[in-house]
Amino acid sequence: MKILIVMGGFFPGKNFGGPPVSVNNFCSLMEEYDCYIVTRNHDMGSKEIYSDINNGWNERINCKVLYLDDKEYRYKKFKEVIEEINPNIIYLQGLFQSCIIPCLILAKRYKIPLILAPRGELCEGAMKKKYKKIPYIIFLRIFRLLDNISFQSTSKDETDAIRRWLKVRTDRIDLLTNIPSIPLYDKSKTYKKQGEANFIFLSRIVSKKNLLAVIEYMFHVSGNVRLDIYGTIEDKEYWNECKKKINMLPDNINVEYKGIVNHDQVHDTFKKYDAFIFPTFSENFGHVIVEALMVGCPVIISDQTPWSDVANVDGGWSIPIEKEEKYIQAIQEIIYADKEKEDTYKDNIRTYVHKKINISDIKKEYDNLFQKLIMEKV
Repeated sequence: MKILIVMGGFFPGKNFGGPPVSVNNFCSLMEEYDCYIVTRNHDMGSKEIYSDINNGWNERINCKVLYLDDKEYRYKKFKEVIEEINPNIIYLQGLFQSCIIPCLILAKRYKIPLILAPRGELCEGAMKKKYKKIPYIIFLRIFRLLDNISFQSTSKDETDAIRRWLKVRTDRIDLLTNIPSIPLYDKSKTYKKQGEANFIFLSRIVSKKNLLAVIEYMFHVSGNVRLDIYGTIEDKEYWNECKKKINMLPDNINVEYKGIVNHDQVHDTFKKYDAFIFPTFSENFGHVIVEALMVGCPVIISDQTPWSDVANVDGGWSIPIEKEEKYIQAIQEIIYADKEKEDTYKDNIRTYVHKKINISDIKKEYDNLFQKLIMEKV
């Protein structure tokens, strides 16, 4: 089966958030499929062309990737690719992308089944500036470009959002779990001192991810704390606010911005820390949360993610954003945990995530959907 995936950005880009991770994991899991990815040849917020790509199709372990400049990334080139590879299915990533309308038109023209994964772009936190997005949605509906296509959601909330905004029937929406990255099992153990802790914040630096709140918590904790911040600085004004607060922190709190982590280094990075703090306003899936969980890194997250039941595990906290005192309490528990408690946290977290994510079942769900789409065409 040939799958054509069209998306705004892919690796080696570092600034596109979760969709490249989702797609890369999809290509790895569905290894019996021939996956072709068409994407731009530069990172978000940069015009510099990736240095390690070639013209034409680039062979990766799990897929082939065609990198296009902005002038090529349009209807004419998408049409040429479709005619070249003759895909069984077109798989689109995101809704508010320049490739969406051309691909919807081409899928209808060539009678190719199409599945669109909005990747959280319709969820509550992402629709705050909806006055810019509603005209686009109305355009799609008026010209019936969304008729007879399928949608992938990754949570009940996203299913509801697709129905609400796009007026799509429930039977055209398939709820499929995002595919996580699987780390190599590491038996080595390191322990911190009681009264000390190293925390990590790893995400794009924008207001939605709520780094400022993490910094605010640090004014109220005791013990010696290190907070390392990783991620693309997308909102410079917001980052300047964060830096002002960082400069006011007491001497027992050490904060450092560490830059951007390559995707293949994320698991190893999380292994270095005692907990991941992430009071995000909204996550459709939260790959970064799963990546922390998979290596046994305790998480202190908001209740606005699909992982809120981690609060039932000793080693996980899921807290409403307005409950600042609960975040501070969780941070203090990590700081004063002893070796025995650290082991309990890590073991519980790993058990939780492996029970929640069954890779074989996930693969079966994806295969069933793609086979169903092909059968519907027949």
